[in-house]
Amino acid sequence: MNIPSIRRSICIVWPLAFLILVGANPSLGQEESGEAGEEAGFELYLSGFYAFNGYTQNNFFLGRDAVSVVSDGDDYAIQMLRLQPEVRYGENLRVVARLDMAQGIWGVDNENRSRLEPGFSDLFDNKETNFFLHVDWAFVEATVPKLGDTTFRLGRMKNSLGNLLVLDQDGDGIQIQKSFGEWGVTFDWTKMFEGVDGLTDEDFGSLDGEDADLFYLELSGPAGGFTLNPYVAHYRDQGDDDGRTYIPQELDYFKPRFAPNVSDVTVAGLSFQGPVGPVTLKGEAAYLTGSDDVANADSGPAQLLDVNDGDLEGYVLYADAEMPLGPGALGAVFGLGSGDDDPMAGDGNITKIRTNGFFYVTEVWEDSVMPDEEGITPQGLGSPASRGYREFENTTLLQLNYSWKPAPDWRLFLSGTFLQATEDLHPWSDLDGDGAIEPGEFGAESSDDLGSEIDFRLDWNVMKHVTWTLRGGYMWAGDAAGFLINGTDRYDENPWELRTTVRVGFDGIQIATVD
Repeated sequence: MNIPSIRRSICIVWPLAFLILVGANPSLGQEESGEAGEEAGFELYLSGFYAFNGYTQNNFFLGRDAVSVVSDGDDYAIQMLRLQPEVRYGENLRVVARLDMAQGIWGVDNENRSRLEPGFSDLFDNKETNFFLHVDWAFVEATVPKLGDTTFRLGRMKNSLGNLLVLDQDGDGIQIQKSFGEWGVTFDWTKMFEGVDGLTDEDFGSLDGEDADLFYLELSGPAGGFTLNPYVAHYRDQGDDDGRTYIPQELDYFKPRFAPNVSDVTVAGLSFQGPVGPVTLKGEAAYLTGSDDVANADSGPAQLLDVNDGDLEGYVLYADAEMPLGPGALGAVFGLGSGDDDPMAGDGNITKIRTNGFFYVTEVWEDSVMPDEEGITPQGLGSPASRGYREFENTTLLQLNYSWKPAPDWRLFLSGTFLQATEDLHPWSDLDGDGAIEPGEFGAESSDDLGSEIDFRLDWNVMKHVTWTLRGGYMWAGDAAGFLINGTDRYDENPWELRTTVRVGFDGIQIATVD
C-alpha cells in the first residue's frame, strides 16, 4: 500500500473508529470507583502565562552594515500572552486548545503592516507575529478504559521526539498512545502540508498539489536505571515535481543557507536520561537518511538551496552531564552534528525533520526560539535574518557550565562554550549579481572556526508565579561564522546580547463546572 492510500485510509477510517470507540464505552468520562450511573460534569480549566522580553542585540551581522530593516544594533521589546483552556469530562475525556494572544513586537502593530512593502514583519511571512490571535493546539483526547486505557488524540497538537533536536513542531493529525506495563508506545500521523493552497492531490499547470506527511513511532520506558526513548520517523513530500518542496521553500522563514530540498527522510534515534553515580546524564543519538528529488543547479534566491546528487544523510549526537559540586552543580554539554563538505556537489546533509528551535545550548550562537511557528523574535545567530546554524547542524560543541543558588529565591547559571564546524565552510559571493550562488562563486579558502562564547543567566523568584530573569552572552566569532552569515571573513566584530524577562505563569485553574 502506498502513502496516498495509507493517508486516505487514515483520514477517512480512523476518525470514524475514534467516534465508535468513544461512543461505545459508557465508562468513558466516569470515575472507575464503582459509582455506576453517576456521570461526571464538564469542568473548565485554564493555564498559561504572560511574558515580556527586552533585548539589546549587537553585531549579529559581525559588523556588516545594516541589512534591510534588521541591523547590527537592535534594541526592542516583545510580549506574549498564552492561554491554554481545557474542557474536561471525567478523567478520560478532554478538549484542549492553546492560544497565543497579544503576541508582538512593541511598536510594530498589525494595523501598520503591509505585505506589499518590505519590512521587519515580512521576514516572518504569515506567522501572525503582530498581535493576531494564533492557535497552536486544538485537539480532543479520549482515554478508553475498555481498550486497556488506550489514549486517542485527534486535531492539532504537539509533535516532538527526544530532546527536540530532530522533531519539534505543531501539526494536524492523530495520535494513539498505549501503555504495556512500564513501557509506553506512541504512534503519530501528521499532515504536514496539503500540497498547495487547495485540496487537490494532482498536478495542475506548473504546480504539484500532492501532500507531505509525517509518521513516527516512539517507545518510552525504564532500562538499567535509565529512561529510554527509542524512535523511528518517516517524512515524505510527494509534491516535488514542480521543483519545490515544503522543506525548505514553503516554511515561510529562512533556514541556514544551502539547505537541501527534503523529498523524504527516515530517522532512527534514541534519547535517554538517568543517573550514573552522582552524575545526572541525558542525551540522544540519531541517524537520518533520505533523498532530494529536486535537481538544483545553484542555490536559488537568497542562497536558500543545496546542490547535491539526490542523496541525503546525516547524524546528531548529544550528551549533557551534571553533578553536585560545592554549593551548586557542575555541568558539561557535548554536541555533534553532521555537515556538508560541498554545498555544490555530493550528498546533501540533514540533521532534522522540522524544529521550532526550543532546544537551548547558548545565548548568542544558538538560542533559537524562532518566529517560525511559536516564537516572535530573531533570537540568536540562527535567526531568519542572520541565518546561522540551529541546534547542532554542522556544529561540534563543547560546553562547561556551573549553576547555584546564592540565595533561596535566586539562581545563577554561567557557561563557556567552544564551537567548531564539523565540515569546513568556504567563502561565497554573488559575483554576477543574480541572487543565487553557483559553483564558481565559492572561494578556495576554508575554515572550521565558528568561535567561542560565554553566557550567564540570573533568575529571581520575585513572588509566587512571578519570575524576573537577566541573561546574556558574548561571542568571539571565528572565520567560519563569517563565511556562513556574510560569505566573507571581512567583518569580525564580536556579537553580544542582553535580555531581560518578566514572566507571570498560572497552571490548572478550575474556573467552571457544569453538570
